[in-house]
Amino acid sequence: MNKSMMTALATITFLSPAIAQQGDASRGQRDFQTCAPCHSLEPDRNMTGPSLADLWNRKAGTLPSFSRYSQVLKSSGITWDDTTLNEWLRDPQHLIPGNTMPFPGVKDAGRRGDLLAFLKEATQPGHAPPSAAQRGNQMGGMMGMMGGRCGAKSQKSLSLMNGSRRSRIAGIPTG
Repeated sequence: MNKSMMTALATITFLSPAIAQQGDASRGQRDFQTCAPCHSLEPDRNMTGPSLADLWNRKAGTLPSFSRYSQVLKSSGITWDDTTLNEWLRDPQHLIPGNTMPFPGVKDAGRRGDLLAFLKEATQPGHAPPSAAQRGNQMGGMMGMMGGRCGAKSQKSLSLMNGSRRSRIAGIPTG
């Protein structure tokens, strides 16, 4: 783990242990609808991103059923908990520079707290809501997650990703 990552974790350790407890899980469930096109809460149901089932206390990049983790995430040494997930949701590139998740983060601490409260409940064994409750925005892919609120560089990447996904779904060769 590099020095800036350790500094970031040490700083937020004092600021965020109770964030998930302070959030509103029902609001967090609504906010999760922007994550649901890429992340399932069902065990080993991987999508564009890995399943979030049993996420707390899992070492980053180690879900055996998901093979597309970036090398920097796998070698980060991070274990997901209130503190690390809060920082990840705030700014994934700051926490783990070079990771491949094209997500700019949730800057609003209240929304992050709500999302963490929901995830802390929903990712526990046996607590995943039915998949229909996870679907939310039917745009799919990263565009559904981003809700169209990303910068030009991310927007272009996400459009390309969505195009590839649509082509694969329609059976059109992509490359």
